[in-house]
Parts: sequence; structure tokens; C-alpha cells
Amino acid sequence: MTDDAVRSQPDTTKSTWAFSDYGEWLDEGTAAVLGDMGRRVPPSAAPLSFITVPPADFPFNFVHDEDEQAYKAIFGDEVIGYLSYRLVGGRVALWSAAVLPDYREHGVAAELIAKALDDIRSSGKKVTVICPIVRRVIDHHPQYEDLVDKEHPGVRNRP
Repeated sequence: MTDDAVRSQPDTTKSTWAFSDYGEWLDEGTAAVLGDMGRRVPPSAAPLSFITVPPADFPFNFVHDEDEQAYKAIFGDEVIGYLSYRLVGGRVALWSAAVLPDYREHGVAAELIAKALDDIRSSGKKVTVICPIVRRVIDHHPQYEDLVDKEHPGVRNRP
């Protein structure tokens, strides 16, 4: 290959740069990550909240058992938490949440409820909150408040 042929080849080792919406230059990797994050947010998503639900101390499997009308947290081969519900008039009444005593105070209930609310959001349904634990999670994580049925809210947040 001649020197002229080598010089005419594009240099793939150099980064490409893009101008961001915030007025700074971004390298190709950062621009790709930000673009990917933007594509993952559905256009009809609720307003974003910076109060996220932290993961539980136990990495459990999340299971939606439609036959039992329950969401379950399974750690190993043991159901360590559940959230029962009933379908009522096209909405989901979140009935009761519980976590086994050895797993309480480790974030299992909050993560389980958040995952259930995310699942319900994807179904397009609204919720009626019967369980005070669910109400507390929603009070601490307002990104879920829009899921509560306005006509049938159930347990209301504290004044």
C-alpha cells in the first residue's frame, strides 16, 4: 500500500465529538450512553423523580403470579415477601404486603412494591391502595402517585 493510500483511509482511532443540548461537547461514548438512556424512556412516561427505590439487601427474583393474584419476592427457593391484589372494576386493588421477619428492614417490601407498581404501570391500569405499606412506599416515592385511581384511591396519604 502506498503512503497516499494509507493517508486516505479514515482514522477510526480518533473519537468523534457531538454537541449536547446543554452546550458542552461530548465524546462519542458519552453521547451514545445518553442517547440510549433517552430512547429507554417511553414518551408517555410520568414525570421523572429523583427519589428512586433502592434495591433490597437480598437480590430476590420478582414473580407475578396471576393465578394467586400476587407479586412475590423469591430468594433462593423461599418466598420471602408478597403483595396480594384483586382486580376490581378495571383497576388493581393492592390488598396486602408482607415480608418474612428475617428479611424485614432490608428494603424487600419497598423494592417488591416498586416492581409491582412498575408492572401495573406497563399494563395501563390504575391502583386502589388498601395496604398501608403500599401507601407509605408511594408517599416516599411520588413517581408512583399518578397510578392511584383518583375516584377510588383507597388509603390516603397522611396530612
